[in-house]
Amino acid sequence: MARVYQVFFLVITMCLLLYGMGMARDARKQRIKPNGTFHTDSVEVGKPVYFSLSIRHSPDTEIFFPDSTFDFSPFELVSQRSFVSNTDSRGTLDSAVYHLVSFDVSRVQKLRLPIYIFQKKDCTAVFTTPDSVLLIKSNNIDLTKKPVLKEETNLVALSREFNFSMLIGSVALIIGVVGSIYWVFGRDIYRQWQLLKLQRRHLEYVRSFNRLMRSARDKSNIKDAEKAIIIWKNYLERLEKKPFATYTTREIIDNMPDDELAEALKNMDSIVYGQGRSGNMDVYLEVLKTGATRLYRAKRKFVLDSPVA
Repeated sequence: MARVYQVFFLVITMCLLLYGMGMARDARKQRIKPNGTFHTDSVEVGKPVYFSLSIRHSPDTEIFFPDSTFDFSPFELVSQRSFVSNTDSRGTLDSAVYHLVSFDVSRVQKLRLPIYIFQKKDCTAVFTTPDSVLLIKSNNIDLTKKPVLKEETNLVALSREFNFSMLIGSVALIIGVVGSIYWVFGRDIYRQWQLLKLQRRHLEYVRSFNRLMRSARDKSNIKDAEKAIIIWKNYLERLEKKPFATYTTREIIDNMPDDELAEALKNMDSIVYGQGRSGNMDVYLEVLKTGATRLYRAKRKFVLDSPVA
């Protein structure tokens, strides 16, 4: 019977020993204490704040840090940065920094984070000591106070900027209007422009020719009569697009079949090149002017009657 008691006592002793070893192991695990602190002692609403979480443990212990699935109230997680484990004679150091932001208006805001220690079947959470920050109300609007509007009568100088949109729109509008006008009235405008050039050149010719003709008549100046003939030929050349300035009298008569004009040209040749005197020199010059005027009117009629492409 005594032997039975000895065996029973031995079994009880072994059970108590194993239980004590388990309690010691749990105690060692409980001695693993994470450290969590804010980088600053104050925070503003909507401004970033950083929280550091670190733990030193045995290299054979597997731990986990909280991630985005954890509730960081009263803060919200923006991002998380984890660092590579560092092992030395004191154990393994793991750490992470959490980028947080708060929209809470509480005066004091606290936060504590857990470290999860992996065991055979589950994880044990070990929390840090709570750390707190004070709320700074510099950017916090007090809604209980009624806002007061202040008058601001000072003029503010505005910098001038070139309005490229207005420029492009104006240019496009001008091009559109001009294009529309040309599409509707383009042919008439072109015809009137041609007639205007003809008239301007004819008036210049008549003015110069009359001046030299009067001088030749009043002073019996053959040089002025010769200059009048040169002006007459140059005008016909521009009017008919033919080299009248280099034509001989015969070539001019062939291009302008007119008996009166032919007679006047022959008599003017006799006066200019024969150095003769004639009281009818102004009459011959008038015939030349009339012939040029007739060509001008024919050219004008041609422009009016011709279709513009």
